[in-house]
Amino acid sequence: MLKLLNLEWQKQRKHRIFHVLIGMYVLLLPTTILPVKSIPELPPPINSPDALFQFPTVFTYIGYAGNWLSFFFLGFFAVLLATQEYSYRTMRQNIITGLSRNELFKSKISFLITLCLGATLYYFLVCLFYGFTHTDNYYLSTITKNIDYIPRYFLMCLGYSSFGFLIGLLIRRTGIALFLYLAYVMFIELILRWLIHMKIFANKSMHFYPMNAIEDLAPVPFAEVAETFRDENGFGFFLTPTEAMIASSIYIVLFIFFAQRLMLKRDL
Repeated sequence: MLKLLNLEWQKQRKHRIFHVLIGMYVLLLPTTILPVKSIPELPPPINSPDALFQFPTVFTYIGYAGNWLSFFFLGFFAVLLATQEYSYRTMRQNIITGLSRNELFKSKISFLITLCLGATLYYFLVCLFYGFTHTDNYYLSTITKNIDYIPRYFLMCLGYSSFGFLIGLLIRRTGIALFLYLAYVMFIELILRWLIHMKIFANKSMHFYPMNAIEDLAPVPFAEVAETFRDENGFGFFLTPTEAMIASSIYIVLFIFFAQRLMLKRDL
């Protein structure tokens, strides 16, 4: 597996777009919420801007910022990871030189998983840095209160990445694949959920669409407060963390399974 991972790294380290996308993620994750510091007072329950950087709420705010960044930068890279094989014809070349399709697939998935683990570790370190530098009195219970965000954040990164990778393999053309990935996450699924699903049968199942489940792993802050309100059908606005983790895990397995089938069976 390390050999396959190294093979993929040798490919990606030469691509400028890889360095740009990952560099932007690294730069923006700790800086996205910094402008809030210039606001003298925020509405309840935040009140002070420093509350965004303190334990235990720092995990939720950085997690929500990372939700958008992972969707864009990691998801886009996953699309490119698939489409560039067809654009540069490297897939066919690797197979000619002795690499099997299954090994090529494993190299891609292992690279995505490693990238998501690195993104999660970086998120954790950013949260620790802000938490320790902005919290006056902290205890182990305070630091670990929202520690469940760490595995949720990893699943979120892998969810966007595996979906983007599947879209890239399905479409093959970079521009169209990126557009479809962006359009589905931001528009198509919302239309399916709110304009179609709700019109046919109003049910909590509308929250279990793939991208919504992945997004609810690190939802907008105040999700717990928002759950005290209900829509006209009496449903909450977010999945619970457990529901989001189970649903996202199932979708990730399905994304990876269908991606493998495409890579093993499709003509090059």
